[in-house]
Amino acid sequence: MSISLESIQKGSALFFNLMKEKIIPLEDTGAQEFLNNPEIREVVKTMAAEAGMTVFNTRENIHLVTNSYGSIFASSYTQMKEKYNGLKRKKYFYLANIIICVFLAEVDKESHVRVRWEEEGVSYAKLEDLVTNTLNSWKKRQEEEETFSEEWGIALEEIEKLWNTTFSPFKVSNVNDQINVTQTTGNRYSFIYTALKPLADQKLIINNTSELKIIPKNELYERLDRIYHNKERYREFISLIEKTREEKKKEDIEEERKKGTRGKGEIMESRGEMEDAEVN
Repeated sequence: MSISLESIQKGSALFFNLMKEKIIPLEDTGAQEFLNNPEIREVVKTMAAEAGMTVFNTRENIHLVTNSYGSIFASSYTQMKEKYNGLKRKKYFYLANIIICVFLAEVDKESHVRVRWEEEGVSYAKLEDLVTNTLNSWKKRQEEEETFSEEWGIALEEIEKLWNTTFSPFKVSNVNDQINVTQTTGNRYSFIYTALKPLADQKLIINNTSELKIIPKNELYERLDRIYHNKERYREFISLIEKTREEKKKEDIEEERKKGTRGKGEIMESRGEMEDAEVN
């Protein structure tokens, strides 16, 4: 099929705009031309394929994403380290990936739950607690199953020590006793900010640092539905996190039940002592 010079020019311009923006709303003039002009659409998709990338449209946006393998624009660890100073060593990079997965496991739910997350967001405090519980549960499982971390490909010893020992729970800035996640380092909140920065830079989340909460955007769910739900590794890993969370809930309920039983026993024992004292 012969493609006109005008279509090549417009298609090329749209492709490089997508390279810059990553996501373009359908109201955009270039996006409309992509939808309505087969030649322009062919140019954009061909350029994306040659670069090892995928372009797709949803009801609201056009996305451009790198393929898992073979892309000349894939973000290797070296490239990520150069762009994000907080990922200066591989164990920081591994921990950041775990934090992202724990966040996704929390928000990647049914449609009615997604709406709530888009309105309320996930607080830093909640995400910190989820990450801590997940890593502690995995550490306990590793002690019971020596091959656990190897089977799942998790550098558990490194990232658990980094999270629980190297990073303090949070650090208050000197100004107005506020927690400043963008200016402080060495604490869990500041690293949550660093870990989720790639998602914020791609306009997939709103990282509200003043209210300390992360709000997933519709664009994030478009990516999840179109790409990640088709990845077996993603489904398995999210399932592992969810299963870990359910086991933790059961443990907490059992612990509360035991505390309640002990409390009743102490009350009964006190009543017995009082009755004995009255008799005497």
